Amino acid sequence: MRRHLLRALLTAALFAPMALTAEIRESHADAVGFAVLPCTNIEATFRKFYPLVEYVKKSTGITLKLVVPADLAEFETLLKNGDVDVALQDPHTYARLSRSFDKAALLGTVATNGTRGQSAVVVVRQDSGVTTLSQLREGQVLFGPRTSTAKWVAARLLFESAGIDVDRDLRAVNGGCCEDIAFAVAIRSVDAGVVCEHFAGLHPDKQKDLGVDMRALKVIARTRTFPTRVLAARLGAPRETVSALMAALLRLDRSVADHARILAAAEVLAFERTSEAEYLRSLRLPVTERLR
Repeated sequence: MRRHLLRALLTAALFAPMALTAEIRESHADAVGFAVLPCTNIEATFRKFYPLVEYVKKSTGITLKLVVPADLAEFETLLKNGDVDVALQDPHTYARLSRSFDKAALLGTVATNGTRGQSAVVVVRQDSGVTTLSQLREGQVLFGPRTSTAKWVAARLLFESAGIDVDRDLRAVNGGCCEDIAFAVAIRSVDAGVVCEHFAGLHPDKQKDLGVDMRALKVIARTRTFPTRVLAARLGAPRETVSALMAALLRLDRSVADHARILAAAEVLAFERTSEAEYLRSLRLPVTERLR
């Protein structure tokens, strides 16, 4: 049953246009727009972050309106219109739009493996005979959403370092969550896929629960490491509200069972204060990539 469901999700990711905007709206005049730039598909993003939204509402009284932009253009429009007050985003998005955010109101995130970095790997079938990126020329490769630094920006840089132009030399498709991408490779719907490195390293039992048998796949390349996502407040957003929201996130403690479940759902170990200089120090992203 799980595999049939994943096949349906995969088909939708590959061949259907993504909805322009997905929102959970609350009938509250002062609702705060909380945007999450997805590393996965819209539906999975809502499942991951709804517990966090409910936690903020219960602990502070702040009503959040969860917004998941389909792409960068839509995110920029939402920012300009004031429909987004805070945003959890990958580093390449923040680097491009940093002028729109309050540099004094930034929270970094700690990944589930305890680091402050993220990377992705390229996977193929074990029996494909493919061992190098160059062998994927003219093949179909399933990447993550364009809002994902690891599964899109870093992956493009990886292929380019091997002399492969993603737009010209591959049949590139932007997909969704890691399990759907891995499943597509496993059933030979695509020649290769890009998944988060932490997904590839999940315990086999967890992968089995997700409907993926990574034993059928192998890793042939790894991207460089980029910073994890950052939570930033829009310039002009209500300062007292933003401060209360960020204080609530900083109080999340993984040693508390309820908090641990909220953090685990969002695939974050903790939130922590950071500065723009500190956050972007390890980015080293070429200007041309910031504008893609």
